[in-house]
Amino acid sequence: MSELKINYLPVSNIVLDCRNPRVAPAIESLDGDPPQNFIELALGQFAPDDDEKGASTTFSSLKASIRAYKGLINPIVVTPRSDGTYVVIEGNTRVSIYRQLAEENAPGSWGTIPAIVRPDIEEDGEHAIRLQAHLVGPRQWRPYAKAKYLHGLYTDQKLSINEILDYCGGSARRREIEEYIEAYKDMHLHYMPLVGQNPPDYSRFSAFVELQKPRVKESIVKAGFTLDDFAKWVDDSKISPLNTVRQLPRILGNQEAKKRFLSHDAREAMKVLEQPSANAAIKEATIDQLAIALVSKIRSLNYPDVKALREDNESPRVQALFDCYGELYDLCKDVGLITNNE
Repeated sequence: MSELKINYLPVSNIVLDCRNPRVAPAIESLDGDPPQNFIELALGQFAPDDDEKGASTTFSSLKASIRAYKGLINPIVVTPRSDGTYVVIEGNTRVSIYRQLAEENAPGSWGTIPAIVRPDIEEDGEHAIRLQAHLVGPRQWRPYAKAKYLHGLYTDQKLSINEILDYCGGSARRREIEEYIEAYKDMHLHYMPLVGQNPPDYSRFSAFVELQKPRVKESIVKAGFTLDDFAKWVDDSKISPLNTVRQLPRILGNQEAKKRFLSHDAREAMKVLEQPSANAAIKEATIDQLAIALVSKIRSLNYPDVKALREDNESPRVQALFDCYGELYDLCKDVGLITNNE
């Protein structure tokens, strides 16, 4: 591989990548390659939002930063084409912002942009760059865009999960990658046909990620429903907030809660399952106090206790343990205590 150098390329010679997962929701319904101005619009529309988990910056705040700095701190990555132009591998949003700032006559030099040219890169190298920058890096794609890209690698490119993990730098994201691929498949099989020609609400993708949590699908089927029913619940906003999906095993396993859910929504169903006021002291306890108490309780279990839980794994006690496990796992991952899938 040749030594990587930063070049200053004319922005007019740079072509935005229509395969960019960030704009995938906008171009899914189009035939053929979209025009460059359409991709620019989509980059702004589908840029990360501050209120979306995993997104570190918005299109507008990145634009403000580039304007203030009068340039880029991190160069883009491109690959040359035979006609003398360059296709963006990483940095489509930054190119789009340069074009906007040039049109606005903003102070600065927007005619050229710092870029690393990769003439020797192959398709697997492109995957590695995109995944390292946007799956595990600071400029993460929206969850649906991540899932679409991962599903394409797995289904269309026939890459194994281990190969995808190699691009990401290791096994740290195995569970997330597997959940996203399955969630994308479930959303397209059961939700997209439901909305028909109407614009899909891509923010509801997180409900299908939650659907992959332990026992959720099983509880839906055991209660006599299908994943089409689940998609309808999501579309009808019966499950709100969307992480309430992981409570479906408890809701559907309780006749009164299930009745309340079907006639109203998950919020009303959860009221049935709320702890009685006599447990107010537990609710007032700090999270570390509860964690210490739970650890102590688990350590005091003897074999007959564990055997009873194993033999009655449909009981509310076991479901409560699964709920606790899911929430605790996500919390530990968010605060950096879990760094791999072991």
